[in-house]
Amino acid sequence: MTDAALEASAASAPRTPSSISGAILAGGTSQRLGRDKRLLPVDGVPLLARTAATLRPLVDDLRVIVADAADTALVRSTVGDDVEVDVDAGSGIGPAAGLEVALAGARHDHVVVVATDHPALAAEVLTLLITRAHASDADAIALEGRYGGEPFLAVYRRRALPAVRAAIADGERRMRTVLATLRPELLAEAAWRAADPRGRTLVDVDAPADLALGDDGGDTLS
Repeated sequence: MTDAALEASAASAPRTPSSISGAILAGGTSQRLGRDKRLLPVDGVPLLARTAATLRPLVDDLRVIVADAADTALVRSTVGDDVEVDVDAGSGIGPAAGLEVALAGARHDHVVVVATDHPALAAEVLTLLITRAHASDADAIALEGRYGGEPFLAVYRRRALPAVRAAIADGERRMRTVLATLRPELLAEAAWRAADPRGRTLVDVDAPADLALGDDGGDTLS
């Protein structure tokens, strides 16, 4: 997909209720992949740029969370200057520290949080998730996946920040466990798969086998 096609697709994406912030957790080291997954071209577009393009029409403000301040320039050159770039302060903590920064810096009570490595995010699925979050009083709403709630495909309420900080202070590093402490409400797989029958929104990129090399020398989803 070309940049123009990606922008057109994002522009036609369904709108969600207003007053929601967005955050992309992009602080991973990509050790298993062997290259910076944020710059990985999928259908000719860097993975981070694809993720941002999907979220932009759905949120009022968007920020990218990185683990190293030196990555700020990389993010801006890849995504543009219309996003906030924040650095998590928890060296060695992992994505839980990114979630903490996302909640602390959000402008709105609800924050849709995704990882940068979901190359086939369906805007329709995220719309269902966000709409459900606005109708719920839960501290977190997450997509239901094979192993339960998906912490990197979820909407968190900003009021969950103290609980997230407490989990980190207690030494918790696993995002699924951090999510579980919030007693999340799950958007049932049967419900969201109506908008994404193949379940491509759940696909993430951790190893080279997760992608197939395209004819143009870029990477495309298998």
